[in-house]
Amino acid sequence: MGEEQTIDLSFLAERGLDANRPFTEDERQHLARAQAALYGAESVVVRIGGQAGRLGESIVATALLEGVLQALRYAGKAGIPIAIIVDEGVGELFEAGAYQQAYWPEISVRTAPITQLVDADDLRAYAVSITPARPALLLDLHGAHDGMPRLQEYDAAPALLHLMRVGIRHYSRHGPLRRYAGFIEDLFTLPRDSLDGELVQPAIRLLPEDHARYLALAQTFGLHDSAIRIICFFQSVVIAKCYGRWDEVVRRLADEVAGRWPGRRLEFLVACGPDEQQPEGLRRADLAAEYADFRAGWDNARVSVQYTPSLRDLAVLLSHAHLALANDTGPGHLAGALGVHTIVPFLPGGVYAQEVWSSTLYHHGVTLEPNPFTRREIESAVINDRTDIINSIEPAQLVDTAMKCLSERAPE
Repeated sequence: MGEEQTIDLSFLAERGLDANRPFTEDERQHLARAQAALYGAESVVVRIGGQAGRLGESIVATALLEGVLQALRYAGKAGIPIAIIVDEGVGELFEAGAYQQAYWPEISVRTAPITQLVDADDLRAYAVSITPARPALLLDLHGAHDGMPRLQEYDAAPALLHLMRVGIRHYSRHGPLRRYAGFIEDLFTLPRDSLDGELVQPAIRLLPEDHARYLALAQTFGLHDSAIRIICFFQSVVIAKCYGRWDEVVRRLADEVAGRWPGRRLEFLVACGPDEQQPEGLRRADLAAEYADFRAGWDNARVSVQYTPSLRDLAVLLSHAHLALANDTGPGHLAGALGVHTIVPFLPGGVYAQEVWSSTLYHHGVTLEPNPFTRREIESAVINDRTDIINSIEPAQLVDTAMKCLSERAPE
């Protein structure tokens, strides 16, 4: 049994904030050991999840998962066993078959309670249990770990821990195309642009049989192929992020579509999660009452407020939508990870930063620029469940952005 050694990789946070910051010689040596762990791995265990089971963090972390898989392929490690362990609450979004089709057959997906298989010792024991004869690389992409990254070297199972905060937050400064790929390249000392930034992005992968179920789901939810289909996420556990003027956006959007594409119909599906997870005023009955008498000026739009039976069904519905309208919340990340243009109003400033949480290339954030509020005012709105700041965003801004996206995707 060897001795465990911990190598501090917190300097990656500084590199994330400044892409031109050079590494020192000591830092390069530390990263060389991370690279050696990658090239020496004969199996990999990846832990994905969100703090308190958050959906959004689990989905955004798939960008780093995709980066790791791309890095393994670059390093000539394609075909080694990969075990992806996800929080059980989001497990249905991760299908082993979909990863096997995209990468290689030796990829498995397993679920675990959000509090299990998170720390390095648990992951190490798990790795030994599934691949006892293979040196394993352990990768911690779990949102419950909010600290700085580090490498723990121990026998034949090195662990790269606490990767999410720096990889998701700090490297957002590198821009939408380079943020995730740049982090993985730096972590493993890979040449710049060796990973394709368009591929190293949040991704939820569906199987052909999932898409085959769409017609049945569309019939259940009353969706029609001839309509422009827009899925809406108007709920959030953080009240200050709940935009209160979506009804204006929906009406204006219907008017704009009537002028641009006469005769085309819109179907807005307001997808609701379990009521016990929603604050008062944002439950299904509340939203259903708000849109019960919805009428657009051209009578070309319908709003339906419904529960979605499962996350996977929601993913299938989203994959066939033309657009998503979403608060800054987990399902919005799901839409973007499925390649659906997603319009999101963001609080200004850095409390819930648009730069960070416009998590995909399909996120189109709208906020107040320049920011007229102090950080203290924004934090007060979050603490006191006030929506006055988020509601300062004009509906016209969201509609203009939505129309640009629909012009690309909505069929003539």
